[in-house]
Amino acid sequence: MKNLQVRVGEEEVSEIDRLADDLNLSRSETARSALREGMRKLQMDRALARYLNLEFTLSRAAQSARVTIHEMAHAASEKGIPFFRYSVEELRRDRLRARKWAKG
Repeated sequence: MKNLQVRVGEEEVSEIDRLADDLNLSRSETARSALREGMRKLQMDRALARYLNLEFTLSRAAQSARVTIHEMAHAASEKGIPFFRYSVEELRRDRLRARKWAKG
């Protein structure tokens, strides 16, 4: 394990200490846990942003964030992001195909 030095304010240290007491963990364990959870959230938010910008599929977003597709779909749903997208061009294409089928 490597060391990482980070400067934080007294308020953050107090919050970590309170949380450590509540969880019956050391300050270091609590800080590592908070960092892990924060990194996970940032990775998911970044991947969801790329999904929204049509850079990623939902599956690729999940891979990028190192979570399951189910977790990514749930996170998208919680943020009101539809995980089944249908572009306007796809809609036009399918509408034309449906008209052709209806005539045939």
